[in-house]
Amino acid sequence: MELKRLKTFFMLEMIAENRPRSQREFSDSLDISLGLVNTFIKRLINKGYCTVKALPRKRIRYVLTPLGATEKTKLAYEYISSAYQSFKTVCCRLERFYATIEDEGFRRIVFYGAGEMSEIALLALKETNLNVIAVVDPVKAGERWAGHVVKPISDLDGLDFDAVLVTTTDNPEKVIETLGKSRFSLDRVRFFG
Repeated sequence: MELKRLKTFFMLEMIAENRPRSQREFSDSLDISLGLVNTFIKRLINKGYCTVKALPRKRIRYVLTPLGATEKTKLAYEYISSAYQSFKTVCCRLERFYATIEDEGFRRIVFYGAGEMSEIALLALKETNLNVIAVVDPVKAGERWAGHVVKPISDLDGLDFDAVLVTTTDNPEKVIETLGKSRFSLDRVRFFG
């Protein structure tokens, strides 16, 4: 989905919440400049997607119109469709990645990272002979994740595994540095991507 359309969708979502917002709030939430927020709002008003309602104390509220609600629905569908296509692409790449790992003879794996990427990695793992025996994460140790209690990196030395799959978007050099403090061989570390 094109960035401009994505920002429009998120702005319409915020307007649909039907509460007073400053342009600064839009700017901070959408990570765009105040000038760009002003441009977006003027465009939304000109297209009939929202109106402006004056409130006491020199405040205003942007109100979504029926036409704006229709546009928001269209953009939501486009956003979901785009996200799903991206998800499918990542899953296909993960399936090829897992096939390579299985060809290397690995079966018992550890995920390094308990975040969004690891959730996708876990979903794509279902059609393989690989088993996640543990999840390690230096920040989330002790938390529950996908039926596992996330372990600290130091627990790697006591685990029986074939490979560590890096399922985080952290800096690879930092990951290697952190894993290098364990006693296992770094040649069993695999990065997706």
